[in-house]
Amino acid sequence: MNDKKLKDMWNKAEQLSEAPGYESHRIEQFVSGRSNSIARKVKNMIQLDIGLKILVAILFLIDAAFYANTTSVLVLCIIGAVVIVPLILFETNVLKQFSETADSANATKEQLSAILTFLKTRFFTTLVSISSTYIFVFVSGSLIYFYTTYGYVRTLDLQDIVVFSVFILTGIIMNYVVNRNQVRYHIKHLEACLSDLNDNVLEVVSQNIELQQKQDRTKKLLLGLAVVFGFVLLLLILKSSGM
Repeated sequence: MNDKKLKDMWNKAEQLSEAPGYESHRIEQFVSGRSNSIARKVKNMIQLDIGLKILVAILFLIDAAFYANTTSVLVLCIIGAVVIVPLILFETNVLKQFSETADSANATKEQLSAILTFLKTRFFTTLVSISSTYIFVFVSGSLIYFYTTYGYVRTLDLQDIVVFSVFILTGIIMNYVVNRNQVRYHIKHLEACLSDLNDNVLEVVSQNIELQQKQDRTKKLLLGLAVVFGFVLLLLILKSSGM
């Protein structure tokens, strides 16, 4: 549903507001249902990635058992498991805070405002964390593949390392773009709903968003550095281990 269709729907609802079955509370129920649907989709996105990260952490432990006699690869597996745990905890905390934000509002207008503010101020870091999962999936999966195929980590030349790096970066970027576009769609829908409910509400929300964005810049920078550090560290260990 694009913005024009949404506007047309609201206009039609306003014209029929006096007709049976189109009372204001029914319109309120419709908007509330849409906001609940958006909240559910965002929760599912985070929950799915948390589950995937937990699975990857388990894969790293399996890799560690496979390569217990190969020190460099064993260190890689331990570092991978250690780095991914804080990201799991971070996303779990985000999920908890988002659930409280989306579920605690008493009125639909408050719920829409709370979800919109959260998505526009705090979800960038979450998208970065979700996108970083591809690094760990690729590395842990590659280690299992090498073990089941060769019984050890075969030596890779420079071309192989470059190809693997391109695969990892491509996966991260595609993951980020897809999820970002989905969140942007939700944001546009929420803004359209708030604009039709009350223009003043959207203005106040925009002010709060601008304030919180300034406060969250440090968190965004630290998470970005952590992801880059993890990526570079994994590549260095892969190279030193002969991959």
